Amino acid sequence: MGFISLHNHTELCGHASGSIDEYIKAAIEKNITCFGFSDHAPVSVNTRESMSSEETETYIDMVLSAKDRYAESIEILLAFEVDYPLHASFAASYFTDERIDYLIGSCHFIDGWAFDNEKYIDEFSKRDVDDIYTKYYKTLESLVSSRLFNIVGHFDLPKKFGHRPLRDFGPTIESLAKKMSKEGMAFEVNTAGLIKPVGEMYPSKEIIDIFFRCNVPATMGSDSHSPQQAGCGYDLAIETLKAAGYRKLTVFRKRKPFEIVM
Repeated sequence: MGFISLHNHTELCGHASGSIDEYIKAAIEKNITCFGFSDHAPVSVNTRESMSSEETETYIDMVLSAKDRYAESIEILLAFEVDYPLHASFAASYFTDERIDYLIGSCHFIDGWAFDNEKYIDEFSKRDVDDIYTKYYKTLESLVSSRLFNIVGHFDLPKKFGHRPLRDFGPTIESLAKKMSKEGMAFEVNTAGLIKPVGEMYPSKEIIDIFFRCNVPATMGSDSHSPQQAGCGYDLAIETLKAAGYRKLTVFRKRKPFEIVM
């Protein structure tokens, strides 16, 4: 089978490089048969970490145009990565917009702190690491309960710079996994962590094992911010998923899940 990649960005977010065509051509070269653009939906305080509200329709038009241009070569999907708690800068109407194939729900802020931004890494030394994870997973619990999303993005993101919890969050993660399974919400194996300081995919192998036991659908994304990153680490991702017991991946079209055999 070809690979799927449902988490990819564009230059509109302000911290990615490369044209949409360059991403798609790189995906085709890496045998990716289903490629989803899921750029950052507008956030209220925009430090060029997302597109602006005014650029939302421009982004949609760009992706849909590419979908038509490459229809015979690769399947292109339209999506957004939406920050949770929600920002008013992303209009509520997009949550029911029939043009959108899926929505990734992600948490990048804890109490207004952009914890995955290296510019603010010093804040880790000022906080209790278990408190960080407690607040993060509590946000994810609310994200899942909102039923607004199809995929939970980079599930254990606070580890990005190597900060690990001291206590066991296994019961918390299992509770979240059961809720995700009930809602039909997938997790992504996000390979971007392999090129971050943590040097590990999101989520960890241990969390993937919990997800499999709880029957949580799996999907894949390289969270690429340049064409060169598209599909990075996919052989390891497939190996890890199969080791956990997964044999199928889930894609979303028009907000509906479809399974494909790995």
